[in-house]
Amino acid sequence: MGSDLRLVLPLLRTLNLSPGLRLNYQILCSSLAISVLELQETASLINEIEPLLVQEGEDLVLTKKLDLLDGKEIQAQVNVRGRFALKNVTTSTNAELIDELGQEEGLLSGDTLVAEIQTQGRSRRGTKWLTSIGTNLMVSLAFRFPSLQHLLGFSLAIGVATVTALEQLGVRDLKLKWPNDVEGQGKKLAGILIETVAVPASSEVFAIVGVGLNVHHSHSIEQQLDRPYICLDALGYDLKRTQVCISLINELRYGARTFKRSGLAPFIETWLKHDALLGRIVEVEISSHRRVMGRVSGVNNLGELILESNSGRTAIRSGHIVSVRS
Repeated sequence: MGSDLRLVLPLLRTLNLSPGLRLNYQILCSSLAISVLELQETASLINEIEPLLVQEGEDLVLTKKLDLLDGKEIQAQVNVRGRFALKNVTTSTNAELIDELGQEEGLLSGDTLVAEIQTQGRSRRGTKWLTSIGTNLMVSLAFRFPSLQHLLGFSLAIGVATVTALEQLGVRDLKLKWPNDVEGQGKKLAGILIETVAVPASSEVFAIVGVGLNVHHSHSIEQQLDRPYICLDALGYDLKRTQVCISLINELRYGARTFKRSGLAPFIETWLKHDALLGRIVEVEISSHRRVMGRVSGVNNLGELILESNSGRTAIRSGHIVSVRS
């Protein structure tokens, strides 16, 4: 992507508000104060991310109405703990919040960053979290904790908070797959990445919570994925990204405060209700040299996965599920 991403959202917002989702090239250039060449390069860049634009005569046409985020509405309806920012483009919402820690104003617990386009988003296992335009959500929040020890089980609490936020919007039958994936119909709907950063000159840490959630279908993402993928649209829910974003931010902030005060215990019942692995036989890769197999009997207050087998009970703090069977 060698062209300038900063023009992508201004162009799309202009077309998204235009009658018939189209405007004459010259009018667009005048409105955005750019040259025809810049307009053409930006249109090409947009179509690299998601095929959205076509040229018809002297008009540039948006092929569908986009569900773009309304930053003012989000700002007005999220609770007041922490700051909120919506950016058109960022490399990674998590990385940008981490960078804030070194800035003069610093990072405050509850600070939230949302981006329309994320160019270098990451998932929990280091793979890239794919992005398109107007289809998924990329939300990151910062929460301050006394120490790393206080974060045991936090990813499970965030998974529960994500499901709760969606249930408040009417979404049903979601599952949680340890340690922190949200599934619908057995396919991944949302992923969670939590990164920790030490607070300078302190034993305290910031947990940077990134949630990627699929709201609308994206042809480009589906083409790039090699695993099952689902969005809220495909589950039968007609929800706007702005309302999903508001519910998610508020519930994540509430969930983090609850966890900081009481640990994972208040979330266990809801986790078990939604546990995709409960009662199933799983194989977990703990390291490159060790795998463990057993029947899942739940999780404990430290967020550890509990496996039962002929050799007894095993509590797994971290690992990767490599196989699941009934």
